[in-house]
Amino acid sequence: MQKPDYIIELEKQAGLAVEQLREEHFEKNLPFMLGNMNLPERHFYFEFFDGKIAIATFPENQNDFQILNYLSEKQSHELRDSYNLLPCPIYI
Repeated sequence: MQKPDYIIELEKQAGLAVEQLREEHFEKNLPFMLGNMNLPERHFYFEFFDGKIAIATFPENQNDFQILNYLSEKQSHELRDSYNLLPCPIYI
């Protein structure tokens, strides 16, 4: 069953909005958060303007995130592919 045209258009608009928000974060030297259902609860990916991606968490009862570890360059590339993201525009 094919998706209706309006759903396809909404998905395109959402993708463009995410890319724009990502670029705005990088321009301000802020990390971009990527949620992932395969990570444990309260864990997420942070993509930085220099191309690095970290796994981070918001520990309970704390107001700030904590970096747990950084992905290898290969893992970062694979993650971007899974989200269909281009490399960081500032990094290239």
